[in-house]
Amino acid sequence: MTASEGYIQEVLDGTIITNQWIKAACQRHLDDLETGEKRGLYFDQEEGQRFVAFFERFLHHSKGKWAGDPFTLLPWQQFMISSLFGWKRSDGTRRFRTLFCAVGRKNGKSATCSGLGLAMLDFDQEPAAEVYFSATKRDQARICHVEAERMVKASPHLKKRIGIHRNNLHVKSTGSKAEPLSSEARSLDGLSPHCAIIDEYHAHKDAEIFHVLKSATGARAQPLLAIVTTAGWNIDGPCFHFQKTCQDVLQGIKDDDSLLPLIYCLDEEDDWKDQSTWIKANPSLGESISMDYLVEQYTQATNYGSTEEANFRTKHLNEWVSSSDVWIKDEEWMASGSDPIEVDEKSLTWYGGLDLAAVSDFCCLVLVAPLPDGELLARRWYWLPESAWERRMDREESSIHMDMLDLSYFHLSPGNVTDYQALRRTISGYYVQDGTVMHDTSCIMDQYNVASISFDRWNSSTLVTQLTGDGVLMAPIGMGYASQSAPLRELERLILEKKLIHEGDPVLRWMIRNVMIQRDPAGNIKLDKARSQDKIDGVMSLNCAVAEWMTRTAADPNEIPDDYQIRTL
Repeated sequence: MTASEGYIQEVLDGTIITNQWIKAACQRHLDDLETGEKRGLYFDQEEGQRFVAFFERFLHHSKGKWAGDPFTLLPWQQFMISSLFGWKRSDGTRRFRTLFCAVGRKNGKSATCSGLGLAMLDFDQEPAAEVYFSATKRDQARICHVEAERMVKASPHLKKRIGIHRNNLHVKSTGSKAEPLSSEARSLDGLSPHCAIIDEYHAHKDAEIFHVLKSATGARAQPLLAIVTTAGWNIDGPCFHFQKTCQDVLQGIKDDDSLLPLIYCLDEEDDWKDQSTWIKANPSLGESISMDYLVEQYTQATNYGSTEEANFRTKHLNEWVSSSDVWIKDEEWMASGSDPIEVDEKSLTWYGGLDLAAVSDFCCLVLVAPLPDGELLARRWYWLPESAWERRMDREESSIHMDMLDLSYFHLSPGNVTDYQALRRTISGYYVQDGTVMHDTSCIMDQYNVASISFDRWNSSTLVTQLTGDGVLMAPIGMGYASQSAPLRELERLILEKKLIHEGDPVLRWMIRNVMIQRDPAGNIKLDKARSQDKIDGVMSLNCAVAEWMTRTAADPNEIPDDYQIRTL
């Protein structure tokens, strides 16, 4: 009995803990052994084992504790490789033209992709084979390609047959090549891939690269398009929908004899916190990934809030998590600095975030000041047109909005638009009365030592120009992932470590409860204003203030990691 056959048996009898999709894939294999001939399919076990042997005889691990050791495939990997190359059509060509393998991070995904690419480059003996390692970014595509280079250098056999140039592996005897390829490439015309490997498909915003590569294989007799990925956040993206198609095939809802789906994830009814279920997404558990490592990542996920929890669940448990999620729980917020404190405002340095929003809705200013013990104090001001307040009262949101009237830092503007001149007077102290410029010494700038105030560069107004003229240092900031992700993570850390002093502000508490966050494929985050339950303008101002603090207090901006380059001027 081969390791692949043993794996199938142990999956189906429950010896190996796995999910419904892997059980379905194993049962499909057995069913096709009995009925596949009617559809022109047969299984060439010897050919499947020949490719398994290629990995184990000619490939070596290139890094980590296995560096230099033969690439011994684990049973789940043997099942995948022997199925890919063993199943044939009646004309002798391979059955499977598309592989979809979803598996948790650190399960040997990149190394397996690299070995698969080398097998299709040289061992398959395809004339003028073209192999592409593809991803959204060229650097990501190069991960598998560089690993393949290392494998060639580590193999006495392969380094005699395969040449290495920059971003190119080639076999002169067959005119074959392997190269990294990104969806950023200016032109993907003229490709004729024998094998294309799409890494981390969850990061793709659309299916363009999939369709381009798929259609480009038309001249090949038995091409392979291999998608190897973890889960992600974009449930509207091509990867999530393709995985649903794979599940339909495994359930028999759809027919596709050319597709091999292998989906390692938790079952829907599983509790993600139950460690006994983690092996379902991590078939290499105990080999390339340890339980100690997963427990460490889990601990960080539970300690540091929803963003880290989502990362753990998508990357290590292979669960799809919606791109928008509730951010901070109310009990976590109230546990952090809810009591008012007395400070000498002029003795501290303050950094601001101003959200002007629409003229008929909330405008907010938040100032933050670092305290000597590592805490961050936040002071808040809000402006709202009287008509907007009345509309909200009519919608029976009376509790929070009645409370606002008692707050010294909440201001109602008469009429149906925000009085920006009232904002100017409150902030800089300057205002015009009877054609004369006046100054109010009770203004924020006179009471606080304000270093600078950031504002949305795409939503500025005459007020920003006036404040600048009044001597306020106004700094533009972007609202995208690049500008917002790092301060939002820092803000989350401060809240969870109980180091943000918000003094129990009921308006900010209400807005925090409304917040939903959005993630991009790289795991960067920003506030999702469109999907949040209600107003979050105060939180946006708070985050911009944190961004301004981080930017202004950086000792040397050139030494800050890329994700801490807060402002894009």
